[in-house]
Amino acid sequence: MEPKSFEFGWTSGGVIDWIGKGYGTKPWKNPSVTRDVVVTCSSVQSGKEHEFVDRTLSNQTLVTKNEPFSWIQAELPVAVCPTHYRMSHRANDTRGLLRNWAFCASVDGKDWRVLCQHTNDQTLTSTNHDTLTGAWEVRMPKEEYYHLFRVVIYEEGNSENTNTLAGCCFELFGLVRHRAWSSNVKVTVG
Repeated sequence: MEPKSFEFGWTSGGVIDWIGKGYGTKPWKNPSVTRDVVVTCSSVQSGKEHEFVDRTLSNQTLVTKNEPFSWIQAELPVAVCPTHYRMSHRANDTRGLLRNWAFCASVDGKDWRVLCQHTNDQTLTSTNHDTLTGAWEVRMPKEEYYHLFRVVIYEEGNSENTNTLAGCCFELFGLVRHRAWSSNVKVTVG
């Protein structure tokens, strides 16, 4: 069987949304609150870990301390071969927008692969509050599956030239395999 497929869309749900809906069988609940997705970070300046995968853009955002190479990580109960990821900054606050960072993945939490590297990325802008959410394509050279995903800010990597990383509404799109399954399942979410 083919992997379950979550195609990118600005308004469509992705893998985290699907997990939050009990794998498509229940009303949505934040999957970090239900402990289906485990969010950790290098430090917390404000907010709570579950806010990283919440799907509502608000002032409730996970923000790390101003420490070099700060990171926020989501551990999923399924393996994903990502094609895109989407993330928001925070509502009504355009300070510290991401500019220089890496989107990484791991299967064991020890060895990390940089899937996307961003240098002076202007996707998140302060001129329009609608652009406090960005989405980026992940170009995988071959089909590889991961269950740990991490955003790492490079030194002085935000628009204020500090190391503070703010993130919410994190979402993944791509192919999914349940880590315990020996075969794959296909469903397209529009």
